[in-house]
Amino acid sequence: MRPRLKFMDKAASKRLRRLMVNAALEGAKAYGYSMERQPGRGLSSAYEMTKDGKTQIASIRTTRDRDIAFCPLDGGKKWKSLDTADHVLVSAVNDPADPQTIDVYLFPGDEVRKRFDANYAARIAKGHIVRDGFGMWVMIDKGDDEPAGKVGHSLAVDYPAIARFSIDELEVVIEHETKQMTAEAAPDTEEEVAADTFALSTVADVLTFAREKIAVLTGMPAYAIKLELKMGV
Repeated sequence: MRPRLKFMDKAASKRLRRLMVNAALEGAKAYGYSMERQPGRGLSSAYEMTKDGKTQIASIRTTRDRDIAFCPLDGGKKWKSLDTADHVLVSAVNDPADPQTIDVYLFPGDEVRKRFDANYAARIAKGHIVRDGFGMWVMIDKGDDEPAGKVGHSLAVDYPAIARFSIDELEVVIEHETKQMTAEAAPDTEEEVAADTFALSTVADVLTFAREKIAVLTGMPAYAIKLELKMGV
């Protein structure tokens, strides 16, 4: 039996992330797109996707809890990576506790922006603190509009998966077929986005991040959440 995600060791977790990246690329190819990393963007998750002679920009996201993240900028008026994307290509495990398959979704960029805008507005209305440059999550499965952090849900319901791969299949087939492509540089995973854009360089940054994540889960405003840090040997 495959280990539960939260108990995966570092090597297994890294391997799963790589498989999810491969799934996103392979799913888009199966849907008729050719995929090429956008030139001049380094390790960015931005890809040029071309079909029927038309090239558009896709932002790739992977998720192991079926939430996707983008970082607000300019007080929620802009979104890093999302504002320049025509599509958001998402690779998500079917079950965070016991992953067996990986689903690939292709969401219209305008629709994702609309839902992130609504989520941002709902959080602010509830008194949450939403910081520029810190990732903000929206769940892709069906949910309720309370707490505020759930607003914008159901992308995966309104836009069903374009492809599904078993993890075993990916391990045998996809990783081999895309080895050269992914060896150049894998797009940002949800964890890598966090490491790059959240700038968690101090204990205060970590505590702020934790409070905001707890606020999403509980519906409480972040300022009302008190965390106690204890360190010892």
